[in-house]
Amino acid sequence: MPDVTLRQLQYFVAVVDTGSVTAAAEAEHVSQAALSMSVAQLESNLGVDLLIRPRSRKVVPTLHGVQFAAHARRVLDSVEEAIEAVREGTGELAGNLRVGCSFTLSPRLIPELLHRMSRDHPLVRVDFTEGGPNEIQEEVRTGRLDLALLYSQQADPGLRWETLSSVQLHLVVPEDHVLASRESVSVEDFIGMDAVFLNIPPTRERLLEQLRTTGHEPTVRFTSGNMQTILSLVARGYGYSLVNSPPQTGDTFDGRKVAYVPIHGLAESNAIVGVTAGQHRLSRRARAALDALKGV
Repeated sequence: MPDVTLRQLQYFVAVVDTGSVTAAAEAEHVSQAALSMSVAQLESNLGVDLLIRPRSRKVVPTLHGVQFAAHARRVLDSVEEAIEAVREGTGELAGNLRVGCSFTLSPRLIPELLHRMSRDHPLVRVDFTEGGPNEIQEEVRTGRLDLALLYSQQADPGLRWETLSSVQLHLVVPEDHVLASRESVSVEDFIGMDAVFLNIPPTRERLLEQLRTTGHEPTVRFTSGNMQTILSLVARGYGYSLVNSPPQTGDTFDGRKVAYVPIHGLAESNAIVGVTAGQHRLSRRARAALDALKGV
């Protein structure tokens, strides 16, 4: 077995995350020469190049480096978790948990996750990042995130995921629209109107596919990467939109109002899921986070 140390793993991951030997050395509070020597020794022990070191650009990992960094992060996380458990004596959860959440779900999930984790596991530090579904799942795949939160229709089948709660697709229309007072609607009730869709892959594509399964082709007039923009456009009558997680109120950014009406008759179901890297054991911190969000 190659002679690999935890310190070498730590320094290598720091270089990958910062994109610079200099920045990594500063973050790890060591000299640049010492960090460079440690990473070079790691490459020598493994017998592969892990980093590409161009003179004028950021340091980037090779294919071997990307793969090795994902494993290295999980080794370091496991060691940190074991040390913290011993230090606490009781095995109480401690350490860092890195969570990614899709833009549309973040207002619903992140505040509640922070509240429940701080209440039940106060020694766990939760850091979160928001992004598109494809982006945050790639971060899970490479080990930069421990957990991603998104919809099942956006989940990568190559990763491991479990259902946290079910959702229903809702139509979004102006508050005074003829459909706003309905208890539910079918696709036929609104498909002839213009649509205003969220333009974050793969959300728009999934919505189009879902509507096309009913035999209809939606007319998309506008797209936006900002849900508040979409709601304001809908409130002004520029078209309908679709959401899976409607907020508690129909207020828009500019003081107008929209209504959220459940859609019935769609065959494809959806759910909120937690996504983790399937080839590795789920950490206790990630398990606790998933349990905290069940039913939210």
